[in-house]
Amino acid sequence: MSIRLQLLIAALATLVLPWAGCQYARELESALRDSQEKSLLASAGTIANALSAQPQRVFRDPDDSPAFAADRGDLYVYPLSNSPLLDGYRDDWGVTAEPESLPTTTGYVSRVQAGATDRYLYLYITVDDTRFDPEPGNVHPEHDRFDRIDLTLQRPDGTREFYFFGTTAPGLIAAQSIANGDDGRDRSVEEPRIQAFWLQTSSGYHLEARIPMSLVGSRLWVEAQDGGGGGKAGVDAIAVPEGGHLFFMTQGLNELLGTFIRDGTRVTVIDTNALKLGTAGHVSAHAPGEAEEAVPWYRHLMAVDTSSFPAQSSALYGQGGESVSVALVGQPHAQWVRSAPSQELLLTAAAPISIEGRPRGAVLLEQAGDQLLRYRDRAVTRLFNLTLLATAAAVIVMFSFATWISVRLGRLRDAADSAVGADGKIRLDMPESAGGDEIGDLSRGFERLLGRLNEHTQYLRTLGGKLSHELRTPLTIVRSSLDNLESEGLRDDQRLYITRAREGTQRLQSILSALGAAARVEESIKQAERVNFDLRGVVSSAVAAYRDGFPLARFALGVPADPCFIRGAPDLLVQLLDKLIENAVDFCPSAGTITVRLERAQSSYLLQVINDGPPIPAEVLGHLFESLFEQRQGRDDKPHFGLGLYIVRLVAEFHGGTAVAGNRSDGGGAVFTITLPLI
Repeated sequence: MSIRLQLLIAALATLVLPWAGCQYARELESALRDSQEKSLLASAGTIANALSAQPQRVFRDPDDSPAFAADRGDLYVYPLSNSPLLDGYRDDWGVTAEPESLPTTTGYVSRVQAGATDRYLYLYITVDDTRFDPEPGNVHPEHDRFDRIDLTLQRPDGTREFYFFGTTAPGLIAAQSIANGDDGRDRSVEEPRIQAFWLQTSSGYHLEARIPMSLVGSRLWVEAQDGGGGGKAGVDAIAVPEGGHLFFMTQGLNELLGTFIRDGTRVTVIDTNALKLGTAGHVSAHAPGEAEEAVPWYRHLMAVDTSSFPAQSSALYGQGGESVSVALVGQPHAQWVRSAPSQELLLTAAAPISIEGRPRGAVLLEQAGDQLLRYRDRAVTRLFNLTLLATAAAVIVMFSFATWISVRLGRLRDAADSAVGADGKIRLDMPESAGGDEIGDLSRGFERLLGRLNEHTQYLRTLGGKLSHELRTPLTIVRSSLDNLESEGLRDDQRLYITRAREGTQRLQSILSALGAAARVEESIKQAERVNFDLRGVVSSAVAAYRDGFPLARFALGVPADPCFIRGAPDLLVQLLDKLIENAVDFCPSAGTITVRLERAQSSYLLQVINDGPPIPAEVLGHLFESLFEQRQGRDDKPHFGLGLYIVRLVAEFHGGTAVAGNRSDGGGAVFTITLPLI
């Protein structure tokens, strides 16, 4: 793993700061949650105490609190913001709840819904009856059978009035009542103040009725009758005299509640049946028309698990939940819930409204959980942004520092790779050696190592010349002593030893001469003078001389037709050819051919010497041009010291070229290629 990556990973450890910030945010949210519960519960208690002091503004009848029972015909009257049009449809009521089914003992299906404005009570009744039985003229509903809706009203003074709706054809109609005529007979009389619209449908009929509030008391009975005698649905006012209560929202209570709350809070007052008496406010964290703030992208990192919170239990006309249940028995209570279906987090707090020590209702406050998140976000955003900024800065600084370290080490690595050149020269200066850190120490250590290596290399380079010089005098003494011994007259067995000693001295003389020649060649290459000359002429002339010098070998020459000018030392290039030809003659069989080829290749000349014979072993191809490397074994008695191809490499590098050895593609010999740049 690179240092850059290691330092980057180390820098990423600073991410523990945002993590710690998230933990702090969660703890802060818990503290704020507790504080919000206490605050909202205190507000609910304050409002409940204020309403308990003036019950007449909360309850229509502070002394009466009947229980709500839909199966007895009790109706919750929805508040209507506008007066609907009497057309048999309830689309303009603004109420999403479905009508409630009327009780039935015969299976006759009928449903009813009630709504009210300041002036009128509206009833919407649907009846499933595919057969329409019209009303005959001047009827008595107790004796004549026709489809009708019976309506019994208890007026504000406690008296009861009976009406019915029937029609000969759909449309706008008026309620009818039974009155005793001058002839003593009961007749139906229209009540023009109670209007209705009869709408016939494929499944039955709809009736939308409007009743002045001045005629409406606390009770109302509705009953649907099938003219064919198939059944009825509703609550009989005589059979169940205590049924049919109307439950209204308290007039003016909404405006009163609006004075107690602020934006982002909804207040609802309920009676002992958990029915809404009044409501005001909204639970959105933003005021109506106010643009919502963008949600911070990191909020989900600080989210608290709310999956265990119960879903809010609420109807259009009632409230439910643990807070409401506890408050209706006289105890304040707060609870976090999830609203349905949006699953938004809500805080509910309820406090009882007590009259004469008895719970008569409750105040329910609801607040969006987003308010809490806004407070938390304001407290945490700056901290979180600062920690993220610090983390980002640390990562950038660490990564930049790691990159700088990697670049310095890369320069040092490249310098170390190229410290020893192809010509054997050693580069002593290293980059970063002026640095005062560990990389500077490492660079200076490399310089000291290369300096000692250069001293050793220089010693080895001069060792041949020194040995040649130092051994020449002792070798001369040995040879003169051998000459003196031969002049004294020796036996045959003694001459054998003298001959062997003389051969050894001659071989030692050859070694010293070769070592001296190698040293002289290196020195002559360094001091050679460069001139412009025609390489084609030099190669052609040299090959002609080789034909004379090696009469037993066959030579083939291939050169371009026009001159090939190059800048260099002609004598050195001839010496290069001499070494290559000598090498080729040694390995080429008697019937083989040595080919010398010169050709242009883009920006350079290619000088090749190709000979027939055995291929070069693969394991020695990379070592042929090294100094004192010799692979010939047992080919002849002529001593070889591995300096010929080494000199070839030195001459090629002197001219800015390269020397490469390889085998022919057919495996029938070797190819030595010298690449020389053009002028």
